[in-house]
Amino acid sequence: MTGTLMASSKPGLEAMDAFSTLASSGQSSPASVPDTPPPAAARKASVAARPPAEAQARNAPPAHATAPQPTRNVAQPEQGGRTCRACGGSNGAGARFCQLCGSPLEGAAADRKNAHSPQALHAAAALGQGTRPNAELVVIAQDGSPGRRYAIDQVQTTIGREGTDISLHKDPYVSPLHAEISYRNGRFYLSDRNSLNGVFVRLGGSVPLTSGDLLLVGLGVLRFEVVEETERNLAPQTRDGTRVFGTPPAPRYARLTVQTVEGVARDRYYLSRAETILGREVGDIVFTDDPFMSRRHAAIRRDPNTNRFSIRDLGSSNGTFIALRQEHSLSPGDHVRIGQHLFRLDVISNG
Repeated sequence: MTGTLMASSKPGLEAMDAFSTLASSGQSSPASVPDTPPPAAARKASVAARPPAEAQARNAPPAHATAPQPTRNVAQPEQGGRTCRACGGSNGAGARFCQLCGSPLEGAAADRKNAHSPQALHAAAALGQGTRPNAELVVIAQDGSPGRRYAIDQVQTTIGREGTDISLHKDPYVSPLHAEISYRNGRFYLSDRNSLNGVFVRLGGSVPLTSGDLLLVGLGVLRFEVVEETERNLAPQTRDGTRVFGTPPAPRYARLTVQTVEGVARDRYYLSRAETILGREVGDIVFTDDPFMSRRHAAIRRDPNTNRFSIRDLGSSNGTFIALRQEHSLSPGDHVRIGQHLFRLDVISNG
């Protein structure tokens, strides 16, 4: 994924296959597995699932389901469907946007705020009642509909490619032991078990940024770094008594670097404003060929008094994700990316 700062040439999509979302079976088809490995430039160099093609689903080929793998944590996909009022097209039961015309489907806004629905709030209340409630990780398919369900029925549930409670053995971007969900003191917690590609969680509001954080925006994995003082205030250069000619200087407070599946950094964008907008069509940093990025997708804000940064999603269709650096408390309805899989945590009260 390549972006343009303000306006520039369009990027290629050579890394797109690395982000293909699995079908509702929860396993990828062998034909969809890319030949290139994920980035390994850092412990958290990340490749995540292709986001659910909600607003842009018509731009992407359908995912191909394979037969469910034998595992005790398997349930059948949900049935039903939704009809688009704009074009009459049929969509999956959990789809948020029409696959044919891209129009929002009735009830989509409520689905996007799943964590604040009455059912989710009831489940959240159940978390504090002492007994462990029934919980599942639900695979979210490319069209946004729910698919395979994995039961979280132990105090500690491991997720990985080999010998784990939830086995994602066909996902080449999942480490042998990738992540773990634990339950204690009435809450579920998610942790990264030193995986190569990291564990990403969807933003639910404004989140502070730390230098080195990895962000998943559309198809792109971006590394956020705060610029050191020595690089922030560079002086004009002179060579042999002649001033170097170039673009007028601008402040450098932080930078975003595109991480690629080749394991190397590619494009670099400096943040010089109080607020920097990322998007596909509108913004300060624009990724024109990313079909999974919204027109205005996310905003990075800088506090001029502290030089601290935060990021928030601007109501994008596919969300903005950040890689975990430490154990993270999960709430009902939270979305998590592990390898090529997008999961949602569903919690059902016992009463």
